[in-house]
Amino acid sequence: MNPNQGNPNHGIGSEPRTVFVESSPYTLSGPELAPGAPIPDFALWQYSEGMAHLINREVVLEYQMPALFCCLHSVDTRVGNIQARKFERLLMAFDRQIAAFLVSSDLPFTQNRYSEREMLSFLSVASDYRGEFGKPFGVYIPQLMFLTRSVFITDPSGIIQHVDIPTEFTHEPEYDAAIDVLAEMV
Repeated sequence: MNPNQGNPNHGIGSEPRTVFVESSPYTLSGPELAPGAPIPDFALWQYSEGMAHLINREVVLEYQMPALFCCLHSVDTRVGNIQARKFERLLMAFDRQIAAFLVSSDLPFTQNRYSEREMLSFLSVASDYRGEFGKPFGVYIPQLMFLTRSVFITDPSGIIQHVDIPTEFTHEPEYDAAIDVLAEMV
C-alpha cells in the first residue's frame, strides 16, 4: 500500500501547511515530512517516580523496531481520548513488536494520570510540552502552542514510512492505513 494514498483531506499533500480548528485556519510550523525522509532530531519527556526520561531519535533507533508516534494536543479531549484508545486496542495485535508513543502537548503528570486511568499497555506516554517534537516534525501550531493531530510511523532504521495529518483538527486519523503500514514491517 502506498502511504501517500487515501483521503485527500489527510496526509502530507495539504497545501498550504494549514490545519483547521472548527473552520478557522492555523499554520503548521516546521518542515513537511514525507515517507522516505529520515526521522528528525527531537526530544520528548517521560516522568516516573520523580525522574525525567528523555526519548529522542537515538533512543527510538536503539529499539531496533518500527515506531509509531500517535500525536494529539491533549489526552483530555474527546477525540484525543478516542484516538489513544483505538491505537491502544489496535496495537495489541502486534505483541509489543512496535515502539509506540502517545505524544501530546500535555504536561507529564496529566499523561501519567491518563495512562494509569486507561491502563495503557502498548502506548507509552511522551510529553511534548516544550514543542521539541512538534516543531521538527512539522506538526506544531504556534498560535495555539500545541501539536496538531497526526500519526508518524518509522521503520527500524528511522526512515519515515507513513504520515497522516488530518486537515481538520477534530477529525480522527486513518487508523487502517497506519495499521496496514505497521503490518507490512512486522
